[in-house]
Amino acid sequence: MKKILAIDDNKTMRTIISSVLKDKYDVTTQVDGQEAYNWLIKGRNMPDLIICDIEMEPMDGYEFLELIRNSGFFGDIPVIMLSGVEETKERIKCYDLKAQDFLKKPFNPKELIALIDKNLNPKIRLRNFELSENDKYRYFKLGALQFLPEPFDVKDAEKKIKEKLVELDKSLKH
Repeated sequence: MKKILAIDDNKTMRTIISSVLKDKYDVTTQVDGQEAYNWLIKGRNMPDLIICDIEMEPMDGYEFLELIRNSGFFGDIPVIMLSGVEETKERIKCYDLKAQDFLKKPFNPKELIALIDKNLNPKIRLRNFELSENDKYRYFKLGALQFLPEPFDVKDAEKKIKEKLVELDKSLKH
């Protein structure tokens, strides 16, 4: 079962998220960013996805997101940010800090599940497309990365292989 960390200072919101997801995911809840980061570090816990509220004390969602993105260890975990404020600047700040998605509270539980499924089960087919090493690792880990081979000339490939074999043979004889 995939593990989800839900961070929100509102107990009702934590309860709603847990009850919506409990049948499909192993959900752990934390009260704020500091408590969540301590849980990650001290328990060496590695959730598959994090759902994080923005407005919390003492460590808000932005600070938490920046901390995990710069940690080196938790940087590739998908994060869905939650906010009661629907402003473009909020969304942009989340995306600038490398959050995968943003969801306004109150939200439709089906939309939350759809965003979780999208992030935990991405389907990507690439041809000659460059990804960062973190993205390659994340998509490979999720089993979603498939590279399509570049078209190539079989005769040219055979010629190059034969040339390499001849070079190898010559180097072994000397």
